[in-house]
Formats: sequence, structure tokens, C-alpha cells
Amino acid sequence: MGLPWPSLLSLNVIQFLFLLALVTFARTDAKCDLEVPPRPKQQETLKVMKRDWVSHELVSEVAAILLEDVLMYDVVRHQPESGPLDDLKALSLDRADANFEVWQGGKEKELHKWVDNGHARITGGHSMLAEDGIYTLRHTIERFPEAEFYQYLQSPQLQWVFASSSFQKGEAESDPSHLCASPAWNCTDFIWQPPLCRNGTMRCLGQVLHDYPHYSQGVIEQQIANNGLPLSTVYLTRLSKQIAIWNAWASKKDILVKHHYPSEGVDGVPRSAFVPIQFSPKRYGCNATETATPEGGFSCRLEAKRLLKVASPRFMDSGDARYFAERFSLNSDDYDRLFDLWRHYDGDAYSAACSWLKEKGSLKWGSWIRFSKQVRFIREFPPVDGCFPTFYFFMISALTVAFVHQVLPSCFRACKGWCTRSKSDNPNWEPTDLSDIQRRMNDRANYTLPDFTSKLVACRSSSFVEVKMALLRGSMGFMSFFRDEEDFCYDPGKAMLPPRASSCFRQYFQTSLQVLVYILTSGLAHIAVSALIFALATGMVGALLAEVRATMEKNKQVDPLLQVEDWYTTWLSKMQTITVLMDDFKFLPTFFITYMIGQDVSRWLQWLQIMFKVQGRLHDVALVVASSYRKVNDPTIGKEQRQMLFKWYRYINAIHYMGYFKLAPSIGTSAEGVLQDLRTVGLLRDAECQQLQFATAKLRDTLVSWLGQLWHEELERGWVQSLDSDVFMRKICELRGVLAQLSDMQDMQISQMVRVMMVVVTNILLGLALIGYPTKMYEQTTECFQFWPLVASYLYFICYRGMLHVMFILDKGPFYAKGDCVNIDALLVSTERFVFHVFRTSFRSSEKQLQFALKTDLPFESEV
Repeated sequence: MGLPWPSLLSLNVIQFLFLLALVTFARTDAKCDLEVPPRPKQQETLKVMKRDWVSHELVSEVAAILLEDVLMYDVVRHQPESGPLDDLKALSLDRADANFEVWQGGKEKELHKWVDNGHARITGGHSMLAEDGIYTLRHTIERFPEAEFYQYLQSPQLQWVFASSSFQKGEAESDPSHLCASPAWNCTDFIWQPPLCRNGTMRCLGQVLHDYPHYSQGVIEQQIANNGLPLSTVYLTRLSKQIAIWNAWASKKDILVKHHYPSEGVDGVPRSAFVPIQFSPKRYGCNATETATPEGGFSCRLEAKRLLKVASPRFMDSGDARYFAERFSLNSDDYDRLFDLWRHYDGDAYSAACSWLKEKGSLKWGSWIRFSKQVRFIREFPPVDGCFPTFYFFMISALTVAFVHQVLPSCFRACKGWCTRSKSDNPNWEPTDLSDIQRRMNDRANYTLPDFTSKLVACRSSSFVEVKMALLRGSMGFMSFFRDEEDFCYDPGKAMLPPRASSCFRQYFQTSLQVLVYILTSGLAHIAVSALIFALATGMVGALLAEVRATMEKNKQVDPLLQVEDWYTTWLSKMQTITVLMDDFKFLPTFFITYMIGQDVSRWLQWLQIMFKVQGRLHDVALVVASSYRKVNDPTIGKEQRQMLFKWYRYINAIHYMGYFKLAPSIGTSAEGVLQDLRTVGLLRDAECQQLQFATAKLRDTLVSWLGQLWHEELERGWVQSLDSDVFMRKICELRGVLAQLSDMQDMQISQMVRVMMVVVTNILLGLALIGYPTKMYEQTTECFQFWPLVASYLYFICYRGMLHVMFILDKGPFYAKGDCVNIDALLVSTERFVFHVFRTSFRSSEKQLQFALKTDLPFESEV
């Protein structure tokens, strides 16, 4: 059973609307691809007038496509409802901006009116002449040769010839402007008759088939009326007129038609089949004044005239549009080819125009185009096309690495410091046992945190980073046990040796693996990360540079003759200047760094020399003291002399420890703190600490003076040899000198003015390199990312900033854990063991066999 007719009607309507929407979408989305490089929008809308006759549609579409797809204007096709006579008025009222095919017939007065007052401008014409008038077919001329001239149209014979195909009435659709209803036309059933026929003077048997009355408005009618031709004009639609012409051509009937060229013609009727009716040329005295109504006096031949191009002042103010309007020109061959393509595409003017433009190529229309709107570096905000995504990638990467490398560790340290507040923050707290000392020394050394790599290596192979980790953790074997007088005074074999140091004095790296571990666990790793940030920043500059070059290339593709004068050309020239400046400037930082590195290396080695001198003088003092006590085994005073040696032992080790006061981070900078530490490990007594508190500014020198006092006291008691006094005093004076030299080393730095100047010029060079190095290294392409320039920038930063970092590390001295560091604990323990053995070397045991006393709670090793 079929669907009821309302349902069928609804279904048909839906299908029609769907097809209409599909066609509309396809049309609005269509774009004629003329292989034009990307260009910026003009940000301006132009309205191109598009009339309903074919030649005008084709010309308007050609112009609109070039304006829209090549010159990058926003183009609106304006299809007016009024007649062509109002086109100039529409231009002056900004209803349209340009008409690229203006027929002059009947418009001379209007042209002068609007052009003279500046509301419209004639930009030239096409390279061909437009023809218009009354035509007949060639077979009619072959039968009636005299019919080619208008005089013979007055004869009754030809009246009947052309009356054979008469229309009884015209078509209302042919008069959208309602001209036939006006008194000037006074049509009947859309048929106009000249006055001589309307008043009955003659009978109008012949007819002229006219399409729309606003085509050549009033001109054909004036020719008929002013030459006394008994011909009426019937107004038909374009299709009806073409059907009538084809039927007449096919049946060899006689017909008079209003015809023009350029025109698409009549399908099936060759152009040569149309023969114009000849009227008197204007130079022979006829009235050549054309008006726009049948009441005018025009009676001459319609002369062939150029098709004009007329534009509004607004259109002409746009430079590229004006350049195009003045040079856009079609010839008769162009029109004929456009008509052929129009027929090929079944009347689609856009497709025909696009196909013609592709077929002719830029060799034809390229001379009409000048695109002076430069491609902007930033075409929208934020910019997201071109090399800007690469720029954003490098920027985000650089910021992320910088945040993780700089900000995040600082936050972690602050959080850890807040969460792990200990008793050491209390100024009234005093260390009471050895574990408290170790915890406090760890807190002092904690200003430089162990990095993750060092911790990882320490877990796997501690020997690679033992010195570094000992300094970072504040571990000191020297401060890990209590000095007991009774234990020291034991006979040989019973006393306990001081424990080993937390690490060796200094590590040397010889294998490739050891060097790699050192790089990863030292401050050079920091430089590697900073160099990565610098390379990423260089990538940002390189991406911008590539985008600038791409912008310039786009502008060259837009118009090779255009003189591009914009900020980015100046920027590129300045970049080249920066490259030259960088090459000329880098000698000064190189000279500075070479000089300063040499100075800091010498100073760092001087640190070690003085540290060894301190140790040597202490050893000298210990030897002199040990050799002066001759009765350590005497039954009466031997014990007392051994106790005095222990006092010397305490003072010598305390002086050695105090020598690194305010130098080694784990020892700290607090006089009260260091005295408490020495008291806790048994190197100072309570009374001695209280006495030294009055000399906190010169703790070390006061202790050295105690050595002299103690010597003289012992000398008065007769326990030391007077012959050794001169040597002893000379040695303690030398000791005081090297201790002062060690303390003053931190003030013996290179001139700060020179150092600051070196840092400034090096950073200036790196700043120049950040901008100039991508310019120097980047290839002349528009690639946003290039690998080798980034590698070169990375190495460039490491070479200069890395040497600066080495200089800063060396300047911190050998106690900085993340540099080339040494462990003073090795020196302290070595000296203490030396003094321990030297002082006890003359001890004699009363027992025949040595007994070994072992304490299970201390990891000490036996004396033997």
C-alpha cells in the first residue's frame, strides 16, 4: 500500500531541503586552488557587483576569485535587484564596490554624473569592444540582402517577413524593474510599440525579440522610434528568447532580435549566424545622444564601445585592489574561452572562472596582482602556527628544567629543615655524648645537601664518593671517641689507638668510570643542567629566527618585487651584527678565565701546602716534647709525666682541630660550640673551656700560648730539657704562623673587582651567544628545529660557564664538598695517631707479656 500524498509531499520537501543545504554547503566551502602560497588576510571586505547575464557573471567571478583567493580580501557577490542603470548609484552608496563589466549603452549621462562628482571612478576597460543592436539571422540576409539595412525594414514586404514569428504577448518575468508599466514605455502585454504604431500611423507587423528591458535600456527602442521603423519590441526572458532564435535558425524562419557581444550566444546557433542591422553612423549627422528611455532622440548606429571597469572610492583606496582593477583586462579570446567553459560546467560561472584561471595560470593573471600586505610575524594572539609550537615546546621545557633544578630543591630543603627541627636549634642545648656531637656536626655540614646521584653511588660503591659523602654528612672519626687519660697512660699494648678517619684525605680519579662518577656527583653536573637550559633557550631563539626567515620567504613568494621593510628585516641584520660582535668579543672572557683559573688553582694548592705545614709543625712540636720527657717509666714520677704527656696530647690535637675553626663546615663558626665539642670528646677540661670563653676571638692562639706556658712550667719542674727550649719556642712560633696563614687563606682571594668584571664579560658573551649563535649555526632554511645548533650551544655554554663554575668551586677552597675536596679528618686522625705513638714510644711495660685490652663497644683497633 502506497504512502498518502501528504506524506509523499513531506518526503519530497525534506529531500529538496537536504539537497539544497548540501549544494549550499558545497558552494560556500568551495575554494579555487590557484597554488598561491599562504598569505595574510587583508582584513577588508569588498562587494563585487554580479549581474545576471552570463558575460557579467563570468567576469565578476574571475575578479572575485582573484580578489578573494589571491589578494586575500573578503569578497561578497552583490546581486542587485534594480537595473544596470542604477549600478553607478549603488557604487556611490556603498552597496557595491566594483563593477568589472559596465556596458556604456544608454549610460553616458549617468557615467558623467557619478564620475564627475567623485562617487565612482573608471579604472579602465577590457581589451575588446562590446557590440549591441538589432540583429537578424544570416539565412534571412541571404534571401533578402536588403534586409541588412534599416531603411528596407520600412517596406511592407519585410514587415510581413518578420511578422511570421510574432509573439502575441511578452513575459512578465522579463521585466523585474517594471519599466513596461512606466509612461515612457507604455507597454501592452509587455510589448512596446513606437508612437507611429500606437497612434495608428502605421501598422507594426514586425517584432524585435528583446530580453530584459533594462538591458541597453531604452536604446533599441529609440533606434526604432526615431528611424520610423514599424517594429514592436516584445520582452522575453533570456531562455524564451534563445528558444525562439534556435527554432528560427533550425526552421530557417526570419527573425529580428536584440543581440550583443560578448555573449554566450545561443546553443546550437553559431556566432557567425547573427548579422547586425545597419543604421547610419553618427558622423553622418544623426542624433547620437543616448538616453535611458524610449523617448530619447538616439537614431544612429550603436557603435562598438569598450567594456568599462568602475569602482567606488573606497575600493580605490585599497592599494592592492586598485592595482588589480587598473590592470584587469580580458580580450575576445578570453571571453570565448570563458563561454566554452561555462557551457562545459552547465552554466556554473564560478567553476568556469576557476577553471579558466587555472588553465591560463599566473602567466596570464600574475601581472594583474600586487600583494603589498606583508605576512606578519604574529598573525594572531597567541600565535599558534609556524614555528611557534616549537618555540613553546622549548620555552616550557626550559622553564620546567629550571624549576626542577633550581626551585624544587630549595623548596625541599626548606620543608626538610622545617620538619626536622632538632634540639640543636635551642641555644641553651649542650652536647652531652658523642652521638649528639655527630648529629650536630651533620647539621652544620647540611648547608650543602648530598645530591641524588651521590647518594645512589654511595649506596652501590661508597669508595667512589667516600670523601665527598664524609664532608656532606659531617662524619669525623676524630670526634667519634672520648680521650681517656687512664687509657692513654696504660703500658704499651693496653691502650687503644684512635679510630680510623671517616675517609681518605683526597680521592684521585684515573679510570673512565671514576671520571664519569666524579662528573655526575660534582658541581659539573649542575653546569650540565644549566647548559641544557641554555640550549633550550637557544632553541627558542632559533625557532623565532626560523619563523622570521619563513615570514620573509612568504613575503618574497607573495611579491618578489615588493621591498620588504619591516622590523624583522632589521632584526635579522642586527642578529648578524651580534654574531660578528660575539666573535670579536670572546677573546676578553677567554683571557680573563684563563688568568683567573690559573690564580685559583695556585691558591687551592696553597691551601693544601699550608694544611700540610700545620701538620708538620705539630709533628715537630710533638717530637720535641716527646724527646724531652725522660722519666715516663720512673716508678715515682713516671705516672705524673705520662699524665703531663696526655695534657700535651690534648692540647696539640685541640690546636689542630681549632686550626680549621670557621673553615671546615662540620666544625662550624661558633666558639661556644667548638669548645663544647672539644670538652665532650675529652680534649679540653671544664675549667679550660671556661677560661677559653674569655678569648673566643683568639681561641687557637690562646691554646698555642698555653703550650709555651706549659713548657716553661715543666722546665721549672725539671721535667723537660732546657737544651730543647730554643727549638721548642721556634717550633711553636712557626706553628702559630702557619695556623694564622691557614686562617687568613680565606681572605687571600683574587681582587673582587677583577672577578666581578670577569663574570660580567663572560655573561655578556653568553648573552650574545644566546642570540648570535643560532644565527651563526642555523642553516638557511625554515626548519623550526635543528639539532646541531643546539648541541653547539650546549657545548659553548659548558666551555665558558663551566670554567666559571670551576673557578668558583676552587675559590671556595678544599673544604667545599661539591668541588675538589679534601677530608681534614684524615689529617686530624693522622696527626693524633702520630702524637699517640710518639708520646708513648718510650713507655715500658713491667709485665713480660703484653696484654690486650679490648672494649667491645668501640670500633677501636689495638695499639699493636
